[in-house]
Amino acid sequence: MEPAKTNRAHKVDLAEPVHEFGRDQHSIVTRRQLRAVGASDDDIDHELAARRLFREAPGAFRPWGVKRSWHLRASAALLSARAPALISHRSAAWLYGIDEHMPGIIDVTVPRHRRPRARPGVQFHESQLFDVAAETAEVRDGLAVTGVARTLLDSCGELRSLPDRLDLLDEARRLKLVDWDRLWECLVVHTGRGRPGLRRYRDVLLARDGTAPAGTKFARRVGLLLESAGLPAPLYEHPVEHAEGTYYLDLAYLTPRRVAVECVGRIGHDFEGAFESDPVRRNRLQLLGWIVIEVTWRRFVNAPQEVVAEVLQALWG
Repeated sequence: MEPAKTNRAHKVDLAEPVHEFGRDQHSIVTRRQLRAVGASDDDIDHELAARRLFREAPGAFRPWGVKRSWHLRASAALLSARAPALISHRSAAWLYGIDEHMPGIIDVTVPRHRRPRARPGVQFHESQLFDVAAETAEVRDGLAVTGVARTLLDSCGELRSLPDRLDLLDEARRLKLVDWDRLWECLVVHTGRGRPGLRRYRDVLLARDGTAPAGTKFARRVGLLLESAGLPAPLYEHPVEHAEGTYYLDLAYLTPRRVAVECVGRIGHDFEGAFESDPVRRNRLQLLGWIVIEVTWRRFVNAPQEVVAEVLQALWG
């Protein structure tokens, strides 16, 4: 007696819905979405067995032939959370372009008591104020992320180094991603809740409130060097009017003497135009009464004490 034939008829062709959903989700599609267009669990499992779909996260799949990327992994983490979820912390900072280091671990914030099961490559964070975070959430590269102020607060909890924290804040302000009202509002909303990083976040706000952000990381590093040596905090990007326009000084002190600290980076000063314009700039500033101190990267690294001594002498003689 011949065995019964199992010719399985599929009611739904999944190729089109997989493509349609994945187009806006970095190629990820979920079991729930496929069910919504009429696919059964058997249909989905058949695609998995045939290796036309691959499991990327619980209930989230990528189609065959799609390269795994950071954004694909992040999309899968969000869609498989089975709760409202936002990319957060350093992962959100990278998506905003204020942290240059692409994180290996993807940070995802979810409501309190809604933490999904642990999985490799994803760090879930529970938040009592998830609803507040959701109100200011944004979309970056097709991914839902915490707002900039909340992202900075969360990142401060992970960054012990003050320069690293200031880098994120300064870059967010330089890119005009957030204003001071939103930054301080974020601090007030989360005060008194025992939140990790709250003091570190407050410290960077106090260090920068009311000042222009540094134009470059090099300038920020020089400013921190001077402050750590006991000098007052310098002004960044201070405008100086001259006959043909406005110069913006990397760092400036207005008292007791007017001192401009110019950070001379190797890149940009190798070109003929910069070679000609830099001395003109320096001469004009001196004629306007400024003492100009130039700091190269090599001197900053190899002789920071000399840099501090020169600025001290320029200020007080």
